[in-house]
Amino acid sequence: MTDLDEVPSDAFLKVETHGIDAIPDAERHGHPRELGFLWAGAFVNYASLLTASLLTTYYGLGVWDGLLAVLIGTLAGAVILGLLSNTGPNSGQPQIVFTRRIFGNRGAYPGAVLTLFLGVGWFAVDTVIAALAGVQLLQVAGVRPEFAAKFLFPWVLVIGAVSVIVAVYGHRTIKIFETFGAVAFALFSLMLFALLAGQMHWTAGATATAGDYPGAFVLGVMSCFALVASWYPFASDYSRYLPATSSVRAVTWWPIVGVTLPMILLGLFGLLLPTIDPKLASQSGVLAVITQHAPAAVAVPFFAFVILGEIWANYLDVYTAGLVTQTLGIRLKRWQTALAAGILGAAIATVAVVIWDFHLFYQDFLILTYLWAPAWAAVVLLSFFVFGKGKARPAVLAWVFGTAVSFAFVNYPNLFAAAFPGAHYPNQFLIDALHGADTSGIASVVVSAATYLVLRRVMA
Repeated sequence: MTDLDEVPSDAFLKVETHGIDAIPDAERHGHPRELGFLWAGAFVNYASLLTASLLTTYYGLGVWDGLLAVLIGTLAGAVILGLLSNTGPNSGQPQIVFTRRIFGNRGAYPGAVLTLFLGVGWFAVDTVIAALAGVQLLQVAGVRPEFAAKFLFPWVLVIGAVSVIVAVYGHRTIKIFETFGAVAFALFSLMLFALLAGQMHWTAGATATAGDYPGAFVLGVMSCFALVASWYPFASDYSRYLPATSSVRAVTWWPIVGVTLPMILLGLFGLLLPTIDPKLASQSGVLAVITQHAPAAVAVPFFAFVILGEIWANYLDVYTAGLVTQTLGIRLKRWQTALAAGILGAAIATVAVVIWDFHLFYQDFLILTYLWAPAWAAVVLLSFFVFGKGKARPAVLAWVFGTAVSFAFVNYPNLFAAAFPGAHYPNQFLIDALHGADTSGIASVVVSAATYLVLRRVMA
């Protein structure tokens, strides 16, 4: 079969008929390389650029040390995502459904609830990003800033509606849109990068100094790791149609490539953009920098593809949210649950643009939503690759304990500085000792993996 071959249950612009049931061998199709394009489509968007821009705008890193932090965090996260993708061809099941054989039916429920929160939350974040890009597009097109800002809510509604409509169709439609959309967005990003390159300060160094610098570097690494880790519960949702004979190496490798290359390229762009106008970037974000400093002829189509890129990312968000809703036992069809998840995400997006400063909200969202996922992934991978099967009680206990320990390493002062200035937290001494480094993701993986290895032996 070619990459665009399809089966009746999973055809382009037709509503996918499968829900959380395992995909039969006769309906398996495609090649592992499709995962590279799909995940590239998920990461070739403004969220990747925005995440990298945090490192120079807010954390105090320079351009090239910031790029190293992006590379380390992204690659570490992408390796785990690629490994998790192998559960799809093996079982034909969505990721959370697969984990029933590891955590047990009841033990998988918390993961389903948390994944639903991730899917809906990312839908809200991506919708707000697209709406903000829509406002900037209007300004570049000549609309007065104060008048363009009034279109924020209409943008949210339109983008949310379009995202849900396509996600209702399902797997094959998502794959095709992601593949061709990623190429188009990458081309416009390259054009914009070339036009702005002369205004960028390529040798901008770190502003964090002395002991604060290692903390800032680790925080940058973990922010990029968190961006990838938040996709862990989605992994096999998009690999389950692959034949069971698919190469483990290829199924692992292609998601790594699809995630890492866009993050490195867009990461460099995101690190350099704030150097053009640091004050504007810190006050209004890097979209505003593009509006002020890029030629309108390129900025307009770029913003248009920012909007489309976030819609493409939303396909994945609401598709998985629909699947995990079914996993919770809600008796609706997949397209119906996808529709409900999209409506909820659009509602959260509307509230987000009213109440919160979006850039602070995004930083907090990145850290808080992924805290449980690394510990969960460690247990799943050990069960799948090392032991061949799970043991529910040790698996659940290890996951819970690893997640609980991770909370001691969260940089709460950084997360909640705007809402609670000057507040002190129980782990303040530890965060001060680490100079602000948030090592919660590392702690959760190490602790959960070690705990699981011990408990499997003790509770045999």
